[in-house]
Amino acid sequence: MINILLINFGCKLGMFKLLIKNNYFIYEFKQKINIFLLFKLNGVFISNGPGNPKKYIKYFNIILFFIYIKIPILSICLGHQITSIINMFEIFKLKNGHHGINHPICNINKKQIYLTSQNHNFNIKKNNYFNYANLFFSLFDKTLQNINSEIQPLICFQGHPEGCPGPNDLVIAFKYYKNIYEK
Repeated sequence: MINILLINFGCKLGMFKLLIKNNYFIYEFKQKINIFLLFKLNGVFISNGPGNPKKYIKYFNIILFFIYIKIPILSICLGHQITSIINMFEIFKLKNGHHGINHPICNINKKQIYLTSQNHNFNIKKNNYFNYANLFFSLFDKTLQNINSEIQPLICFQGHPEGCPGPNDLVIAFKYYKNIYEK
């Protein structure tokens, strides 16, 4: 069993089902963290949710704490945007948001295309810091679809692997995530 702390900004039932299916035991973040829980954690999952990521500033320090102590983090959509801001990426509002299913993204290393569910109005701009790999890009407008830290156990995706109905190609995010905490 893999113990994760869920920072829930609007997690849908499909995500809970996907986490449980991937053998995660979920502790949901409330206002405080019990110090004993930190010893049990294998990782942190930062969920999707509605709205502008800059409005969640009160959570920035707790997420920064987990980054600092190098607990593996997986974040999706809004969680991806918040984690990206904390890691010095610039956020911007899309002219036309990404909404719906069958949004094609490309993994530039594997030269492979994945279909995703998307539901967001904000995205991130590539930063010039050397310790991040941006492997996935939208084939619609070339926007970044993930960040991958080369020095922190951190994986962030813009799309929704739990999108129901919809493609579930992004379930690979959980495979990448398992690889970073099994090292």
